[in-house]
Amino acid sequence: MKSLRARLLAGLLGGLALTLAVAGYAIYRQARAEVNQLLDYQLEQTALSLRHQSLIAIAVGAEVPLEADADLLVQIWDGASGLLYVSDRTREMPIFDQQGFSDASVDGERWRVYVLRFGPRVIQVAQPSATRLRLSAEAALRNIAPFVFLLPVAGIVVWLAVGRGLAPLTRLASDIQRRTPAGLEPLAEADLPDELMPLVRSLNDLLVRLRQALDAQRQFVADAAHELRTPLTAVRLQIQLLDRAPSEAERAEALEALRQGLKRASHLTEQLLLMARLDPEAAVQKEQLDLAALARAVVEEWEPIAHARRIDLGLARAEGVVMEGEAASLRALLGNLVDNAVRYTPEGGRVDVSVYRDQGEPVLRVEDTGPGIAPEERSRVFDRFYRGAGAAGTGTGLGLAIVKRAADRHGARVTLDSGSGGRGLRVTVRFPADLRPGP
Repeated sequence: MKSLRARLLAGLLGGLALTLAVAGYAIYRQARAEVNQLLDYQLEQTALSLRHQSLIAIAVGAEVPLEADADLLVQIWDGASGLLYVSDRTREMPIFDQQGFSDASVDGERWRVYVLRFGPRVIQVAQPSATRLRLSAEAALRNIAPFVFLLPVAGIVVWLAVGRGLAPLTRLASDIQRRTPAGLEPLAEADLPDELMPLVRSLNDLLVRLRQALDAQRQFVADAAHELRTPLTAVRLQIQLLDRAPSEAERAEALEALRQGLKRASHLTEQLLLMARLDPEAAVQKEQLDLAALARAVVEEWEPIAHARRIDLGLARAEGVVMEGEAASLRALLGNLVDNAVRYTPEGGRVDVSVYRDQGEPVLRVEDTGPGIAPEERSRVFDRFYRGAGAAGTGTGLGLAIVKRAADRHGARVTLDSGSGGRGLRVTVRFPADLRPGP
């Protein structure tokens, strides 16, 4: 049963029916007990009313006060004269020794008997148990009859109440269903019951995050299209220059310029794809890895490029740091840091990579002797496509943005400082201590 309305109705109506059944049974039992007490009282009062009757009047058949529908059998004995009176000789029964109330069986028929003894006289009043059962059942059924009519009425009331209670949920579902894919406005919270407020607020938070993600995606696509337009235009112009080159030397120069333009466009495309893959909201596929080994592999990858530019690139400090992380994004993080450092460090400069633990936190540090980043610009260099006013080289403006996004996926903090002696740039990435591998 998947319908919430059906579940509520089944639970409420079932509980109501069970409650009415239990209450009806209790009332039925109570009513029967009270009727039986009343009938016992009638037996007793009938006997007491005959206690002072004249023996002569009784003997000649004086009228004995009996209820028309009570079906009572009255018998009176005297110690000297024997049976003085019996109300129905066809149903005569023996005298019982027990004083007061008792139950007896005569000729297969059950009786309720009351015996009153005073002096030599014995008054015995009896009533068939079947009569008592019929009278008590009729009275009890009259008492529980309203419950039979109350159940369908209560069912209708419950049906209407459940429908009214679920009306806000129905309106909310209709509101969501009517929305178009572009309709990301928050849901109205007015006149909603308290029970729906957590759901609506969670949906509104989701809509806000979704709208922000779509806005960021649109901005990213617009920025990417803008950034790609420049190198593609340059490639087109270089192709035209190559076609028009009058000599082999000019043709070779144009071909080299075309090759560099394609390289820049390819690098920008790779950076854009990497940026798109590093979604901070996506789950991190963690694995156990050695951060020092990862740093060593990245340094070896970039060492030929650094050597060609006469830059001293090396692993200055490599402690054994084993942690839980995503190897691909961490490699992208460190690769972009080293790329930026090698790209902007002049010939004869130095780039040092360090891996160690500080107060239990894994730390990754890249320090260079390049021009550095002015303190007033350090808060902006993590924005996509941002390049400082004094930036040289052929960067895409995505390197540090990729670093920040990869760090965010691991809950890491990235700080920028000046290098040793106030020269260059020192980038420090601190990972949470709880990224230690499990036992």
